[in-house]
Amino acid sequence: MMISQNICQVPVVDFTDKEMKPGTAKWASACKVIRNALEDHGCFYALYDKVPTELHNSVFTLMEEQFDLPLETKMQKISDKPYHGYYGQNAHVPLYESLGINDPLTTEEIRKFTKLMWPAGHDHFCETMSLYAKLVVELDHMSKRMVFDGYGVDQKHCDSLLESTKYMLRSFKYRVPQKHENNLGLHAHTDTSFFTILHQNNVNGLQVKLKNEDWIDIDPSPFMFLILAGDAFKVWSNDRMQCCEHRVIISGKKERYSMGLFSLGGKVVEPQEELVDEEHPRQYKPFDHYEYLRFYATKKALQSKSRIKAFCGIDYADEN
Repeated sequence: MMISQNICQVPVVDFTDKEMKPGTAKWASACKVIRNALEDHGCFYALYDKVPTELHNSVFTLMEEQFDLPLETKMQKISDKPYHGYYGQNAHVPLYESLGINDPLTTEEIRKFTKLMWPAGHDHFCETMSLYAKLVVELDHMSKRMVFDGYGVDQKHCDSLLESTKYMLRSFKYRVPQKHENNLGLHAHTDTSFFTILHQNNVNGLQVKLKNEDWIDIDPSPFMFLILAGDAFKVWSNDRMQCCEHRVIISGKKERYSMGLFSLGGKVVEPQEELVDEEHPRQYKPFDHYEYLRFYATKKALQSKSRIKAFCGIDYADEN
């Protein structure tokens, strides 16, 4: 019952409908739903069947295999880009660990990651993650096109954004808390991305904060992908969209796994010109996405009410 209520609260867009194509009434209607959902809550569900059950199961089985590797193996995944390497063994979030694959659309990067984890090779991992990334990126592209249409912005601007987009495929594991531990999997936060697409292993735990400040559980079904707007899309929309605040609370007796596709701007991120007018004056200065990632965990960022406004907001005065 709780699941169905939550689905009603977070709008669902049916990407399985083959008649939902650009220029159709169904497309226009879905674009409106997405825009309203992002402005109200910063997120929506995508009902998406291009990732078949067999592939979903393979991905999550491989994820378990990956996280079962020795800690020293996982810790070899480092990156000069913040939040792109291994993260775990942190006293503030002891239940949580994660690993990122940079540029998952390139076979070379997936092979590089695989070789790090399994020096003898693991073809099944390479092939599975490569196919999975491709299919979820298709969902990302279609969703972004619908956002641009929903705001009446020319698709050539979307083409430009997609061409410069960098992706990271990040896997997450949350172990079951021991008796003396609390059940916080991951503290409340917004993401730095344009979109984050989250896909789960049928274990509850992910929660989002709605417009009315209520926290609700998110449906972890295999065909339900949760699409969250991050700080970059808030900037692009010139504050029309909300960033989706979300957290993970582990309440069950089963380990929780999830996969996230993060999209980052390869070029300068700034408000879309068509969304700046007298009623909506420009709220942000142009910024480099990776510079923002470096700022995100600084003392100034952590002490601010809004990290993105503290970083590049125009006339932003922190009240703290």
